[in-house]
Amino acid sequence: MTKWLRNVLIGILVILVLVIGIVLIFSRSIAKDMVYHPLEERPEIDETPADYGLSFEEVSTTTEDGLELFGWFIPGNNGATVIVAHGSPGGRQDGLYESDVFNQAGFNVLLGSFRAHDESEGEIISYGYREQLDLAAWHLYLMERSDVDSSRIGLFGESMGGGTGILYTADHPDIRAIATASGFAITQAVVEKFILYENPDMPPLVVKILARLIVFWAERLGDFRLQDLDTVAAVGEISPRPILIIHGDNDKKIGSEPGELLFEGAKEPKEVLIFEEAGHVDFEDHRPDEYTQALISFFKQNLLGD
Repeated sequence: MTKWLRNVLIGILVILVLVIGIVLIFSRSIAKDMVYHPLEERPEIDETPADYGLSFEEVSTTTEDGLELFGWFIPGNNGATVIVAHGSPGGRQDGLYESDVFNQAGFNVLLGSFRAHDESEGEIISYGYREQLDLAAWHLYLMERSDVDSSRIGLFGESMGGGTGILYTADHPDIRAIATASGFAITQAVVEKFILYENPDMPPLVVKILARLIVFWAERLGDFRLQDLDTVAAVGEISPRPILIIHGDNDKKIGSEPGELLFEGAKEPKEVLIFEEAGHVDFEDHRPDEYTQALISFFKQNLLGD
């Protein structure tokens, strides 16, 4: 081997090492942004139930692992309660539209925030893994209220809250009914879809490699594993309790596949409502009357027996 060729090969090797290093650093940075959510980076709470003309209480609870969570309780008049679980990286205010719908129909509503969101303690998002502890804490809070019928509690979850709600409901038979809107769990396919949403011109092979690296880092930084977030397997364990799955065919953030897989995995009784024109959790912007009526009818039928 000539000295010239050896220098060329060394140069190529150095470039490859540098490229690999940059990709690793870049993918780790994206994963860190996904799972690390300190207080100073969270969206401000700029709406409350009062903006919808609703009376409410500021409430809090503490998780099994010692984190204090904050939320709102909106009293109803029909004795049943709906827990509203928000997505990420937002907070409880993201569920105000649906909470108004439920409360106008007579339901108590609990908008309980997850760890590492709005004012609640914690800084790591695990996309449904430890957030199940948060739902458990809010569920226990409701069970201890004298104005809540513990036998008539349902759950509505949007986005990450939908996936977390499925995981939680599968193991807690005293949740009588669950509805999800754009519900999902973190998967390789979902990460790929989100990368394309942010970078539509990125080559498919690069997307796949980057997604695998992001998942690798997210699992380690967030201390969870994708197999622990298998909502498609969990949704089949909810039966004989009912589930309503709402999804948008135009969901460019996570795609339409998560909704399809959840419905396929669910057992009867199950319902699905697909909005062809809807994106990610924006159903009220397209067919608000149909969306509202579907939610009210589902919970009235399954929590009140109407």
